[in-house]
Amino acid sequence: MQLPVYFISDNHFLLENNDLENKRRKKLFQLFSKIKKTGGTLIIGGDFFDFWLESFYGIPNYYHNILAELEKLKLNNIAIHYIVGNHDYWDFGFLSKKCGAVIHKKDFVFKINNQKILITHGDGLLKNDYLYRFMRKIIRSIFFVLLVRLIPNSIMTIMARKISSTNSKFGKLQNLPEKYKTELEKYAINQINNNNINTVLMGHYHQVGIKKIKNAQFIHLGDWINQYTVTLLDKNQKWHQKKES
Repeated sequence: MQLPVYFISDNHFLLENNDLENKRRKKLFQLFSKIKKTGGTLIIGGDFFDFWLESFYGIPNYYHNILAELEKLKLNNIAIHYIVGNHDYWDFGFLSKKCGAVIHKKDFVFKINNQKILITHGDGLLKNDYLYRFMRKIIRSIFFVLLVRLIPNSIMTIMARKISSTNSKFGKLQNLPEKYKTELEKYAINQINNNNINTVLMGHYHQVGIKKIKNAQFIHLGDWINQYTVTLLDKNQKWHQKKES
């Protein structure tokens, strides 16, 4: 894997065409321009799209300019790894074919020199997520996916907009209760101690920050709703996190 490595997560690009959505995409395309100049690798931590389903009728509308920019990264020899989230699990090969993305439907563990890195989307990790974990098994089952892929894109777009809560999150930072932050940190510590992980990166919760744990670190990947978070492992294997301006 080529350094530098850029990490983004929870972009939640909407099935919309409006000024705010165009602003968010413009910031993404600015980042992509930087990546093409520096070279390296892009890793997406899930929920890149607010809704993604590769149906039998095609892909969702409204995402064509994003897909075109991802394809430009591929043409510039930028490797893309995509860890799917709870909003964009239902890809069946399109993103690999169109954009050259390597799709990971589970956590992604990789090594760069002496660093062993784990990136997880993070959904379903909390103890009280038992109902979600049950529902996840259903909505990712072969039978359910087959039925959903039969729904025309126009109808699925309407349904996805109604189900999504992303619009309500603009202008509001997501404050995670301390007990949940502690629980997630315990997960990271367990990975560090028991699986020899040097760095744990996590999406889903829209939190930011790099926390040192002994000689390792636990990194929340932020979001692209309010924080425009970019996490970077530079060519000297140093970690940075900033807001894309």
